[in-house]
Amino acid sequence: MRTIVTAVFAALLLTACHTSNRYIIEGTTSKSEGCYYLFRGYDLVDSAVIVDGKYRFEGEIDSLVPTRNISSTNLNDPWLTTRFAPVILDSGTIRVSEDDSSVTGGLVVVGTKGNDAIHNFATKGHQIQEAGEFVFSQEEREKLNREYDKLVTKTIEKNLDNFASLYLLSVSGNRYTDEQKAKYLKRLSPAMKRTTAAEFIRNQINTNNKTE
Repeated sequence: MRTIVTAVFAALLLTACHTSNRYIIEGTTSKSEGCYYLFRGYDLVDSAVIVDGKYRFEGEIDSLVPTRNISSTNLNDPWLTTRFAPVILDSGTIRVSEDDSSVTGGLVVVGTKGNDAIHNFATKGHQIQEAGEFVFSQEEREKLNREYDKLVTKTIEKNLDNFASLYLLSVSGNRYTDEQKAKYLKRLSPAMKRTTAAEFIRNQINTNNKTE
């Protein structure tokens, strides 16, 4: 089982097809001054000044990659301890708060359906991973693996109308065959079918079929 939060999240090709093409991120922090930062992958693209323990990002959703990594420090300084988590720049208001117990880099990112789904998935997935640290029999490990697979499938099927499903399909590795991925693509909402993320997966399937 893999850690849910990876740099792949920030590199995933997504595009937003919603009634609004703008996002808002409202964050709270224990810091009294300084900034929070948004990265595309590991490239700094925006920053927000902290005022009275709050900060705000706002802008148009990137037509190619509306995902970012949000960080409490500039990643160009490797000596700084940082909070770091992925954010889907979905339309609506995204809420970010600090929580040392959060499995997503010490930050809780919620507020839109996609971000809520990924946060819940990461939390439950981490619980399964932690349980695996105290399991030594092959039978029990296989049981936990099946539980994790069910969690992935359940999250995808509940989020066919937002980017959470496409993210999980893109990072699922060999968990799903191309045929299974194609079936999920057909079940996506009309808006999600038109996204770059869906097209990216579709092209991968077509490429694999040509090389077989």
